[in-house]
Amino acid sequence: MTAAALHQLIVCEACTWPTAATDHPADEEKTNCLTGADLLAALQALHQRWPYRDQLSLKTTSCLCICDNPCAIAFVGRQKPSFLFGDLDPETTAADLLTTAALYVESEDGMVPLYQLPKSLRPHRIARLPPAP
Repeated sequence: MTAAALHQLIVCEACTWPTAATDHPADEEKTNCLTGADLLAALQALHQRWPYRDQLSLKTTSCLCICDNPCAIAFVGRQKPSFLFGDLDPETTAADLLTTAALYVESEDGMVPLYQLPKSLRPHRIARLPPAP
């Protein structure tokens, strides 16, 4: 995290999302799939003019180990629970992820109830992990 950023949105680099031409990422070459890098690029484009950009940094990790649910991201904040989302379409979810990130940043305790999430992301929340001691 940068000195000012108390929160991170972490994108899995290993994730691939099938395009309409494929049924599953493993079935075709990666050229027929969108990737975590595509999701990161979409997020970065929106993040540049996002009002909370100094409070949340965008990062990548080599793998979030939820390969059955690509593309995947995690929200991490100091003294806040972490949230894991998966099965995200890199072409359509970036704006909703930043809407969710704003709720996370604004929340003192990091608790973002399911009903506050954009409807498109509600079925994609996989886990909430307690904050580190």
